[in-house]
Amino acid sequence: MKRSKAEAVRRKLEKISKAAESKLPQKLQPPSDDPVEFAEKWFGIKAFEYQRKLAKAFVKPYLTIVVRWARQTGKSYFVAILLIWYALKHGNVEIGIVGPSLRQAKLYTQRINGLLTKINPSYYERPFRKTMVRFPNGAVIQAFPNNPETIRGHTLHVVCWTEMNFTPDDLDMYDAISYAMATTNGIFIGESTPWSRNHLFYRMFRDDEAYPPSDVFRSHVSWRDAVRPKGPLDPKFVERKKRETAADPFRWQREMEAEWSEDEACYFNQTLITSCIDSNLEYIPEDVIIATA
Repeated sequence: MKRSKAEAVRRKLEKISKAAESKLPQKLQPPSDDPVEFAEKWFGIKAFEYQRKLAKAFVKPYLTIVVRWARQTGKSYFVAILLIWYALKHGNVEIGIVGPSLRQAKLYTQRINGLLTKINPSYYERPFRKTMVRFPNGAVIQAFPNNPETIRGHTLHVVCWTEMNFTPDDLDMYDAISYAMATTNGIFIGESTPWSRNHLFYRMFRDDEAYPPSDVFRSHVSWRDAVRPKGPLDPKFVERKKRETAADPFRWQREMEAEWSEDEACYFNQTLITSCIDSNLEYIPEDVIIATA
């Protein structure tokens, strides 16, 4: 009888001990030094060749990276993985995301949050936020509105500018970003599909004197570079879009060739359209429009 009681007590103590150990902070395995390996092991993403080249430039690092890829070629998705990798590898860094509006910058944080749900939750802080992602090592990824004043005062280590070519007031924003990274030797990533030639994004691709290829990594991917098996694009999808845009070759050139094309049939040019965008306005949800109609 005494032995059975002693055994019961021992088992209970072991159970309590195991429960206590499970609540202790776990020693987390650091991510690989190679972001391509990180993407595959942590997220099950096998990078395509053009994504591998981008990752290599990010690690080197090039301090200025501009990415001009066709639609649905994995541009934002893969850059989001690179930002997560950088945050996990470098403690106490601040990573900024900007775009034509705060809404578009927040979409990036939502994409990052979605990716983080696939890994051990001990690697990031919860609950998820709409404009900020925090990590236990002190790293932060934050979405900013398209307003240079919101950037000033921050010390940024990486900045991702999404839909860069669609963002008005590009020079003021880039000026604020540059000074925010002046003491960190930070990495700038500008990614977009082409829109206006009268824009910093265009000059970063075309002006070798101001933005020499030795300092600026330029990545251009058309549908030809990303159709299966070289990329995620389904050949049937490509053929369908080609038929659908036959009457609008400028759209095909911008969206699928990832080349600049000014639609001569438009009454208003693209530069004028971009300048009329109010980045402080947010889209009204469709259900609100219906409710107030």
